[in-house]
Amino acid sequence: MKSKQKIPPPQQLNKFSLEELLSLGTINKNTYQKVIAAKKYIERKYNLIKLKRVENNILIEKLKSSDLPESKKLEIINDINQQEIKINQKKLEKMSASNYESLSIIGRGAFGEVHICREKKTGEIVAIKKIKKEILFNKNQIKHTLDEQDFLSKVDSPWIIKLKASFQEGDYLYLVMEYLPGGDLMGLLIAKDIFTEEEAKFYTAEIILAIESIHELDCIHRDIKPDNILIGKDGHIKLTDFGLAKISDKIFKEDIIDYKFEDNKKSHNRNFSCVGTAYYAAPEVINKKTYGQEIDWWSLGVILFEMMVGYAPFCSKNVKDVCFKVSHFENYLIFPKKCKASNNCKDLILKLVNHSENRLGKNGSQEIKAHPFFKGINWQKIKEMKPPFIPELKNDYDNKYFDEFKYIEPFVPPKESIIRKRLDPEFTGYNFKGKEKDPTDILTVIDMIQKKKEEVEKEKIKINNNENKIFNETTHENKKTGSSSNQNSDNIDNINEIDKEKNIDNNYNECKTININKIVKNRKIINIPNPKIKNGKKEFIKKGEININKIENNENKNEINERNLHRKKTFLGKVGQTFKVGIKGIFIRSKSGKKNK
Repeated sequence: MKSKQKIPPPQQLNKFSLEELLSLGTINKNTYQKVIAAKKYIERKYNLIKLKRVENNILIEKLKSSDLPESKKLEIINDINQQEIKINQKKLEKMSASNYESLSIIGRGAFGEVHICREKKTGEIVAIKKIKKEILFNKNQIKHTLDEQDFLSKVDSPWIIKLKASFQEGDYLYLVMEYLPGGDLMGLLIAKDIFTEEEAKFYTAEIILAIESIHELDCIHRDIKPDNILIGKDGHIKLTDFGLAKISDKIFKEDIIDYKFEDNKKSHNRNFSCVGTAYYAAPEVINKKTYGQEIDWWSLGVILFEMMVGYAPFCSKNVKDVCFKVSHFENYLIFPKKCKASNNCKDLILKLVNHSENRLGKNGSQEIKAHPFFKGINWQKIKEMKPPFIPELKNDYDNKYFDEFKYIEPFVPPKESIIRKRLDPEFTGYNFKGKEKDPTDILTVIDMIQKKKEEVEKEKIKINNNENKIFNETTHENKKTGSSSNQNSDNIDNINEIDKEKNIDNNYNECKTININKIVKNRKIINIPNPKIKNGKKEFIKKGEININKIENNENKNEINERNLHRKKTFLGKVGQTFKVGIKGIFIRSKSGKKNK
């Protein structure tokens, strides 16, 4: 008989990690999964709150240190408030499968289906993975599913498929992701059979950058294969399917958090579980030995071999034979005579498909990038290179590069099951509404400040251009009429006041420009910002200079005349004018009568 494990008393439970409590039988697997889900949910909430505070403080400091006028700073704050209102409104919207229209099914696996869908509100085309909860419970895959969702919700990489939203409804989980219409690398391999070395070099380089972005987060994909490498409409690749990935705690615990949970302290660098597809799995995985990130580089070497030869190096009719060949790879990794791979290409494959202690990439991706096979690759500008294959699409939801499957059940769960089924606590925090650009994000604030500075500069340039235009028009008119600065005349044809500038900065607050289109032939324009004061009035002492006070007086007279003219056109103005004319007529007749006498 098996001896029963001792269950610690309640007062000592806080001394044990969750894994220890699970092994002792104090808590069952279901409770463990609920606690883990709640833990991650709380961590995410507190991290967001603290991150928000930090970003708000940085926002204030950035605005204070900027040389923008107060009016522009207020505009930035108002813009941020409006953006936050819109984001909060979107977060309050309920997520449901009924918000999407399923157009076709492009994938079906052990856990669910992948649909091409159109969002009804925006018309955006997305790919939605529909997962059945019951299968996850039966196959004990809840943690992997939660890890995949949490990983994709936090990662922002051009090499990893983007998660737009996730939610649970009824008996299903839904992952809403971007749709990459070019199919997967396996479909391209089937269509082309064998790649040229330049084509293989391009795709291998992009896969390296994708794997590198995962390893930088201390994670392992564990299922790198052509089926999980998708091709976008631009021809560039992205990695997908992180259901078997080993996700490090780094992705969940952020430096900003200042509290700790009791947890298992074992490192995630070495692992034991046998996962992945046998064709692309490393021997240490097949043999259930310890392994690390280098297993992803083995998979890369197998894919490169398949691209150059046309088939996987360890293919066989049954899985047992595949595993045997992988374990004894030295005897089965053979290049056929027809293979056109260069010596550099073969050398790279042999160094990747190698024992873990000798495998290229064990010390990081840089040693793979430095291999002679990649000579001529600009790693920083690879996204600017033209891919060997760019999909030809009829529309955004074209699925010709995927297999199409028949519908077995409706995409939207029946209403009865939604009402009956409450949100499962195992999937607490699963709901995610996509990464909206946070208006308090540091980069966002810097961009807004830069845009306001550009607006200010444009306004200054506009003012300077107006002044230059005025001066050029005046000079041209003087030359045309043969005028000289020494001639004297008192006739001013047209004086208009334009453009009272906005308060751009402190130097422009009291700035006022007079536009003089035409002036007297003999007058000279001198711009004096501070005229001398004589007898309490602003005057220009020198002869030949324009007295701005007189100009303003003339303008005031013109304005008064215009107002009087407008009043005459009104009803009361007409009555007053009629009365005035009548009185004037009586006075003239009486005066002329006196003269006649």
